[in-house]
Amino acid sequence: MANIVVTGDTVTIQLSAMEKIEAAHGSLTIPRSAIASAQAVPDGMAEVSGFKLAGSGIPGVIEAGTFRGPQGHILAVCHGRKPAVVLHLSGQHFDRVIVTVDNPEEIVAALG
Repeated sequence: MANIVVTGDTVTIQLSAMEKIEAAHGSLTIPRSAIASAQAVPDGMAEVSGFKLAGSGIPGVIEAGTFRGPQGHILAVCHGRKPAVVLHLSGQHFDRVIVTVDNPEEIVAALG
């Protein structure tokens, strides 16, 4: 499962080797100043929408990759219908990043 590390100036989404393959994307570091908002959601997969540009998907099991749709350009790394963090970004390549994690509320609190 991905790990989100919050530091003073950055937020890093650390993907495992398998997640990098599934998402066809590497780990990502975002300036904290680019995070417009963050929220914890009960089902990360429910937040993923749009046309998949690259990545992997098995309905209800995995949704990983980059997507383009009405909510902009999205990077998603979601496994199962599990809790996730949704980062709404400003001025970055992605408009949203959606990642299933064990502790979404703690991450959102750390960003607050």
